[in-house]
Amino acid sequence: MSVKTRRANVSDTVKMSLLCDIHGSCPLCRRNLLAKKNDKDVRVFDVAHIYPLHATEHEMKILKDEELLSDNIDCEENFIVLCRTCHKIYDTKKTVEEYRQLVSIKKELNKIKELSTLWNDQTLHKDILIVSNKIGSLSPKDIESTKLSYDALNLDEKKDDTFSYINEMKVSSYIVGFYVPIKETLKDLERLEKAKSKVICSQVKSYYAILEMKGFNQDQIFDKMTEWFMTNTGIFDRSKAEVLVSYFIQNCEVYS
Repeated sequence: MSVKTRRANVSDTVKMSLLCDIHGSCPLCRRNLLAKKNDKDVRVFDVAHIYPLHATEHEMKILKDEELLSDNIDCEENFIVLCRTCHKIYDTKKTVEEYRQLVSIKKELNKIKELSTLWNDQTLHKDILIVSNKIGSLSPKDIESTKLSYDALNLDEKKDDTFSYINEMKVSSYIVGFYVPIKETLKDLERLEKAKSKVICSQVKSYYAILEMKGFNQDQIFDKMTEWFMTNTGIFDRSKAEVLVSYFIQNCEVYS
């Protein structure tokens, strides 16, 4: 009589947490992991063990020198949700490359999850919204009259190979057009004592340091800082937030 292999007993809470981590899409094929049936959401995913719960001799052999995400194989640190097709493929004659791919995906998900935990502790001074409104009120004539000289740019000295050419062109353009008016607006806030620009700069630098410490590359940092500005200031226009991040790149708080 054969013994039935025990499967992981994963709670609904853990399942939904894992589903949220990958934003409802299979991390391998991008299929939606919830389907509609009779106007209800139906789960069409499995919780997969990245390192197998009951490793075969073949799996133990090929994975013997590989990184483990946790000493406890049957825990959330070693779980990831996959569509049923990808899960079946992964569980059948898995390769080292497939294992490493899922380990890499899970580590990136964990990094972003840690960042979310820190997010609420990293606020941004509310008066930065005044600076954002100033950006929105500038006319083409205003921008033309306050353009920063290309000679003043030092982006080349700060960027590395992880900063894409598209982002480099975008940031360079924003710095040239908006650096001077943003700097003047921050000075005006100092004079009015509504905010201290040093406080704002230190907050920006602090959040950048967290992102760098967590191992995000420059493209990811630009994206995460843009989202941070939008979340903490009520800025809905992403381009305005990108302009502000670009200012702080030029002003040495970011990529310094």
